Amino acid sequence: MSSALLAQLEASLRTKDASRERFLFRELNPGLPHTPILNKPPSKPRPAAVLIGVRMSDEPTVILTLRAPTMPSHAGQIALPGGMPSEGDDGFVGTAIREAEEEVGLSPSAVRVLGSYGPHHGGLGYVVTPVLAAVRGDADVVADPREVADVFEVPLASLLDLSGHVTENRQFKEVTYQMYAVPSLDTAGRHWNIWGLTAGILRTMAECMDEVA
Repeated sequence: MSSALLAQLEASLRTKDASRERFLFRELNPGLPHTPILNKPPSKPRPAAVLIGVRMSDEPTVILTLRAPTMPSHAGQIALPGGMPSEGDDGFVGTAIREAEEEVGLSPSAVRVLGSYGPHHGGLGYVVTPVLAAVRGDADVVADPREVADVFEVPLASLLDLSGHVTENRQFKEVTYQMYAVPSLDTAGRHWNIWGLTAGILRTMAECMDEVA
């Protein structure tokens, strides 16, 4: 593992904004009470956790997934490995590690948890805790087709470039709203438009890493 990168990742978790609770939809759409996809805002946010797994190779990458089209929520969207807590999980860290193993076969022994960023509220009633971890460079990942249509990796350097983070206009039921996005190329040269909650979480990491660069 690169000791310099590891130190920078750990330092990003100590920045002033690292633990900030973010309401991503409200940040960009202060005039809308909630996303037009929902008829009304949820009475209680549903907790979840995701793993920002940074592969510590010569050219570090972040592991991402394309969710299967049959998934009950966020089907066909780009996501970080993760999900809702289950009985027996050791907090949000345990949830993120378990889900990463289930979704992409990432062995817990290949994961070194560094900490977590603050909770992120999306537009669909989830409040997600992003767990930051260093992943061993030779760790295998294989998509579980029941949950994941594809697993891919994007260079960390491109995700940390704040100039690549944008906002996009989207429309639902004739209501226009904005979402965070970060168009990216993976290590195989394929283009992915990462947007929504996942893009907001990656933006937080980029902003915190920028503070300690």
